[in-house]
Amino acid sequence: MLAHDPEPLRIRTSLFNGIMYDKGGLSREERELGAVAASVVNRCIYCAAVHAQRYNNLTRDERVMQEIFFNGEEAEIDARQRAILKFGMRLSECPPKVTEDDIASLRAVGLDDQEILDLTLSTTLFGWANRLMHTLGEPVSGA
Repeated sequence: MLAHDPEPLRIRTSLFNGIMYDKGGLSREERELGAVAASVVNRCIYCAAVHAQRYNNLTRDERVMQEIFFNGEEAEIDARQRAILKFGMRLSECPPKVTEDDIASLRAVGLDDQEILDLTLSTTLFGWANRLMHTLGEPVSGA
């Protein structure tokens, strides 16, 4: 869809790359975790699978994503991962319901201002991308 309008595609690509691949701040794998949180809430199977695989490749560990896919917000993962997942899910469910307590839970596991901004951006980017994907229809397996 965006390929038919090169200017928005150029802007979207630059924005995506800046949010997901920028140096410093939140780690790449934690940005992917934010993308997965949004995609799970929005039931975007494609984005959840792609970003789970990227997370797995970066960490060389499939256990975290297996826990998330099997148990959602109740996944048995470490405290930092759980705080990131819960924040990403809450932000995706209803952004105005995010409170200072949600930010405090991120700070309690060591996230600083830049990391919280990066998490917010990676999560909301996929809130938008998931909704765009949904307008294109359901995934169809190739025969």
